[in-house]
Amino acid sequence: MELSSAKNQSIPGESQDTILVDGLLIDAEIGILDSEKGRKQGLRFDIEIRTVPGYQAVVSKTGDYVSYADTVFFIKEKAAHGGHVDLVEEWAEAVAAFVLQNPLADQVTVKVSKPDIFKEAEGVGIRITRRQQA
Repeated sequence: MELSSAKNQSIPGESQDTILVDGLLIDAEIGILDSEKGRKQGLRFDIEIRTVPGYQAVVSKTGDYVSYADTVFFIKEKAAHGGHVDLVEEWAEAVAAFVLQNPLADQVTVKVSKPDIFKEAEGVGIRITRRQQA
């Protein structure tokens, strides 16, 4: 079964699972200030992917699944080859859009933070939540 039809296999009323990527640290070209251009900075990604209802049954029946490895690979590739990004908001939207290409991902929350901006803070950034379009 192709993933594009897998969403049709979800089971309403069944429980949903959350797939996690916690504390992924990547160096990337990021920042809107002139002092941030032409250099890499650390970014931290925390991602929660809520699956469709009945996800476990769909996986058992079809073999389709949501891959945290694909999400990590996407982030690594974008950091390595995607060029400079001005805002953490752009990063968060790109990751959310990537995750939601999988019809078994019902909702995604992406937190992107810059851990090295203020020594008094663990990080500064953004958290967004996006859902599949009905």
